[in-house]
Amino acid sequence: MKILFITPFFYPVKGGMEEHVLQISRELIKRNHEVIVYTSNLSREGKISNKGEIYKKIKIKRFNSLFKIGNFASFFPGMFREIKKENPDIIHVHSYRHPSNLIPLFTQKHCFITLHWPNYPKGLRNKFNDIIIPIFDKIIGKFLLNKYKKLIAVNGLEVDWLKNKMKINQNKISLIPNGIPKEYLKIRNKNFKEKLNIKNKLLILSLCRIHKSKGLDLIIKVSKFFPKVKFIIAGPDGGYLEELKHLKEKLKVQNVIFTGEIKESDKLNLISSADIFLFPSHYEAFGIVILEAFSQKVPVISSDSGGLPWVIDNAGLVFEDNNLEDLKIKLGKLLNNKILREKYSKLGYERARMFTWDKIVDKLENEYKKI
Repeated sequence: MKILFITPFFYPVKGGMEEHVLQISRELIKRNHEVIVYTSNLSREGKISNKGEIYKKIKIKRFNSLFKIGNFASFFPGMFREIKKENPDIIHVHSYRHPSNLIPLFTQKHCFITLHWPNYPKGLRNKFNDIIIPIFDKIIGKFLLNKYKKLIAVNGLEVDWLKNKMKINQNKISLIPNGIPKEYLKIRNKNFKEKLNIKNKLLILSLCRIHKSKGLDLIIKVSKFFPKVKFIIAGPDGGYLEELKHLKEKLKVQNVIFTGEIKESDKLNLISSADIFLFPSHYEAFGIVILEAFSQKVPVISSDSGGLPWVIDNAGLVFEDNNLEDLKIKLGKLLNNKILREKYSKLGYERARMFTWDKIVDKLENEYKKI
């Protein structure tokens, strides 16, 4: 089959949705499908000059974006003309409430959409979006979603949201989650404690883009209750690093380290070196990094926001989003109980084995073949 993915951002841009499209593309190519990705010419910081390239056998076409909507959406109308020339068997759109959602109105091709659960909690977006989005969903959203052959949910909670909130027929919905490469299940070198000179201390790691939505201020605040523990915040700055550093100084916290962006080749080594993985994000459709921590047998504690509770299930601890006291209590339980950490280490690893990309693309390919 010739499969066309449409996504607001793609390689070399990094993020959960970008990683999702990259990995399913690579897996489909292994199965002798042709994969093309249409995306904007935008990165998080500016523009990408290269209009097209082949990356890991994926044909990428970048279109000029007329405007950008926040950090996650862009409008690149040139793709509408190009689709007819491409003549794909399947068109698979990624992300909901984006201009690209109009695709089924311009083609007779079979269209899929993975929504990446856009059920953001109130207050995370600006006030205008909090007002306009419920109106959009009710008047336009349901109409557009019903134009697609299949709606793909990335977690079980999103399935319920589509059925109950958007009133979509169950037959149009398939649950196909995010995943990790199978090779991630190999336990990596635990050498980062030595590199950071914290060999004899417990290490709590958080790895993500340093953005306000990730709840990283909670790590600074909770760290003062555990002065003998080292907290690592790793990842590229998403515009929030200076504010976190200022908070660290204000609270006179000494046990938090910012490492900056971690090389992909070092990522699993860093995760494997941690004693606990802490993910206090205020919203995640899924949270692939949770599976990455599970894959290295690291016990996980996260907020209860978005799809995170579904991903963790019974394989880790969940605290109430933005509740510092709840985080402090549950983190203390893990820190003070090695047997509990070992329990979640085993449960997490077994859960990670269920979410490898080869198994996930089995389900996706089957959905494609049905039509």
